[in-house]
Amino acid sequence: MATTLFRIAAPRYRATPISLLGEFLIQDRSKLQRRGYHAPSHGLHSNVHQAHILLHSRSSKKMLTTSAIAEVTTAVSAAAAGTSAGGYTLLSFTPATAVLGGLLLGIATAGKLLTTGRVLGISGAVKGLVAGDLASWRFAFLMGMALGSVALTATLPGAFEVLPQTFTVWRAVLAGLLVGVGSSMGNGCTSGHGICGSARLSPRSFAYTATFMASGMLTATLTGSAAALKVAPLPAALAMPTVAEAQLAAVVAAGGIATFAALAAAKRFMGEATPRPPRAHGGSSEQQLPQSRRLELASELLAGCIFALGLGLSGMSRPSKVAGFLTLGLPSWDPSLPFVMAGAVAVAMVAYQGVMRFRMMSKPLFCPTFQIPSSSLIDTKLLGGGVIFGAGWGLAGICPGPALVAAMMGDPRVLGYIAAMVGGMLLQSRLETLVARLGSKDARWMKPMTFR
Repeated sequence: MATTLFRIAAPRYRATPISLLGEFLIQDRSKLQRRGYHAPSHGLHSNVHQAHILLHSRSSKKMLTTSAIAEVTTAVSAAAAGTSAGGYTLLSFTPATAVLGGLLLGIATAGKLLTTGRVLGISGAVKGLVAGDLASWRFAFLMGMALGSVALTATLPGAFEVLPQTFTVWRAVLAGLLVGVGSSMGNGCTSGHGICGSARLSPRSFAYTATFMASGMLTATLTGSAAALKVAPLPAALAMPTVAEAQLAAVVAAGGIATFAALAAAKRFMGEATPRPPRAHGGSSEQQLPQSRRLELASELLAGCIFALGLGLSGMSRPSKVAGFLTLGLPSWDPSLPFVMAGAVAVAMVAYQGVMRFRMMSKPLFCPTFQIPSSSLIDTKLLGGGVIFGAGWGLAGICPGPALVAAMMGDPRVLGYIAAMVGGMLLQSRLETLVARLGSKDARWMKPMTFR
């Protein structure tokens, strides 16, 4: 069936809907049976929204009826006001922007590895706090993510989206619970396994990533995640990065690398600081921290900030875009996510392989040793965790990193997701402890009795 696509460039708050009707760009022929969709704006200081009105034709007449004009006017009004016409979101296929965002994720991952020796895992950082490990680096990293989220609200507001009412609280809470349990069982998520594990060519991470990808796609498709997030059933049109997005990527990448280099130079200039013994009651003041410790925390803060900005630029902070990839069989399928992973892994692999294979560094800059997982065990716990994590990811289109970034917007469903995720981590930890205790009791009872 022939279609007509009207593309309306509507400067926000600067024109009336009627005046915008003359800006139609007709790309094909059609008519009646109309629906309006909203394409979220992108770019650093974008003041343009695009409303796409699809008209299915039954004749070749080049005219719009009065009702068609009325509906178009309504759609344009919604676009001019910055709202969704009909509440739908029109996805765009953004491979270049996804790669740019992925490169930022890779820079954060590589920078954290080379300076602190730690794997950049969002769920691992949160799980440690849940388990009672209140190491200061965890707070510094998560604070960096919060700062990155605040920067996104000012520089790239299109990185966030208002969740529709069809995305219910129960869906968000159940998804968070599954993600918490699954990431705890599998010791990682899309960042720890998907990026870092792939960068170090870990078979264990490959197995976990493949499992949660398959589970996420199956769950999103069966539960209609794209429909719940009101993704418009229209093909995702190719969209290239705006000048503002390219500038943001360049500034963050160059600034991040320069700051990591400055921290390394500061360490070389100040020399090795002599660690001081901890205080008797545990805590320490800023003056008591050695110089390398301060640089370590600054590096964690920087890595978290860059990672958050990368999530926003790549589009992964928008659940509808993730669900658009995970939900199969729809015309709106958006394959942008693999480009994000490719960009991130490409950069992170240079650092990981340089350290692991070519031994370019014997130890990280600010810490005594590299803390790179070496396990290659692929067992039912790992794969089961991948299935459960993927189910939660597919149900909501949200994983731990984007959830923490989007939390700054204060949506109760996102906050419920995070609370349920923490609860899932606690639940899995308690169950694992209980099973271990029961197993030890069974082992004692099953020991052969000896008689003297």
